[in-house]
Amino acid sequence: MQRTLAFVAALAVCPAAAAPSLNCKDPQSNLEMKMCAQQDFERADVELNQVYAGALAAARQQNQILRDGAGYENAPDSEVLLRKAQRAWLAFRDANCAYEYQLYYGGSHASLAYSLCKVAMTKARVAALKAQTHPDEESKPQP
Repeated sequence: MQRTLAFVAALAVCPAAAAPSLNCKDPQSNLEMKMCAQQDFERADVELNQVYAGALAAARQQNQILRDGAGYENAPDSEVLLRKAQRAWLAFRDANCAYEYQLYYGGSHASLAYSLCKVAMTKARVAALKAQTHPDEESKPQP
């Protein structure tokens, strides 16, 4: 027990020992690939949350514009529909990636397949939300 506590204390004092540096440009081990994929997912998830917040704001604005127009007082609430769509998409992404995991179940790449699936689907959702929120920007050249 004392050895375990000493090891944990040593890791707390020396964070470099607890978190080895990753080479995500050219991961060499399965563990490195999994850790890099997890980092990619975390970045994509942050971007998704930012883009989704912007999409919600755009939906609110759309509601206001519609409700100010004659004959649109009973138009569906864009924000409610977007929230419903996002919840459904999250459930679909997680179920689809669980299936990806199942394809490799028992193998060393099962969790990597799951993470890569979540990265790819999350990035695709970000692109879709951007296109829905700012359709005119899709054709603009990117710097």
